[in-house]
Amino acid sequence: MITRVPEDFHTITPQLVVKGATDAIAWYTTAFGANELLRNTAPDGTSIMHSELLLGDSRFFVVDEFPGSTSPRTLGGSPVALHLYVDDVDMLFQRALDAGANVLMPVADQFWGDRYGILVDPFGHRWSIASRIEDLSPKALHERAGSWAKAHKEQS
Repeated sequence: MITRVPEDFHTITPQLVVKGATDAIAWYTTAFGANELLRNTAPDGTSIMHSELLLGDSRFFVVDEFPGSTSPRTLGGSPVALHLYVDDVDMLFQRALDAGANVLMPVADQFWGDRYGILVDPFGHRWSIASRIEDLSPKALHERAGSWAKAHKEQS
């Protein structure tokens, strides 16, 4: 019996299109500690048609640009961010910066209970990275969001 959803996958699996998938796979391995599970090259022998990486308990795909699949570099950026919850946001964020990522939002404690920052990798993909530092009730979160919005409105 064929399992329609493979057991090793979650419901959503990102596929990142990049210019230079070989370099991107190496970067995700170095910066985030991902493990490469599979790589299929195109008939040219160098372009990557499909690869699977494992980061924590989640898989993601990395592929080279092909007709119909365009990278953030070609598009001039991406509004999409991939979110990582990790044990030590400061360590992983710094490791990614040391590997060549750029800061979009420095790591800081946030009103919603996370220590959180955003970076963009050398291939144009945005990553938000966080560690939970406080569990909040929906009421407390709503109150803090209101206070944050009021404080930022007064600053502008």
